[in-house]
Amino acid sequence: MIAFRRRVLAALALAAAAGASQAGRLDIHVDADAADVGLPTYPGAVKKNDRSGESSGFSFGVWGESFGLKVAVVSYRSVDSVDKVAAFYRDALGQYGPVLDCTNNRKRPGSPHRRGDEKDDRDKPVACDDDTIEAGGRLYKVGINRAQHVVKVTPWHDGATFELVRVDQRGD
Repeated sequence: MIAFRRRVLAALALAAAAGASQAGRLDIHVDADAADVGLPTYPGAVKKNDRSGESSGFSFGVWGESFGLKVAVVSYRSVDSVDKVAAFYRDALGQYGPVLDCTNNRKRPGSPHRRGDEKDDRDKPVACDDDTIEAGGRLYKVGINRAQHVVKVTPWHDGATFELVRVDQRGD
């Protein structure tokens, strides 16, 4: 997670520098929480840490006059069941529109991966595409390709671990 975070931050710094002539701005937080994703924190949940003890949540945003991108990701764990946590977040996601359940989605052999970032597809509703979840888990999406929320809940010991994701893209 740390290496991924560093690569993402380096790419964003380059994007911000490229947009500096357009009054670009870069905003990075390495301790994001559910509020940064736009969702409530599950009652009693504990934020996960990576192997080095750092928080597993982060958010970043980069924008200028004609573009903008914000991404927030955070992971938690709970002693409650996958079903209970998933039901809580399915209800919470409803505030953003119809919730797409990708839990039983299966990867199609040989199918091209849909990028979802083409200009014509930005305002289309999210799709499951080839997104899958491990056995016993739940995967929900809501929104359109340029403004979406994703919740992934998986079994963890006698409880659940879950990731909350928000992606917002504006402009070209």
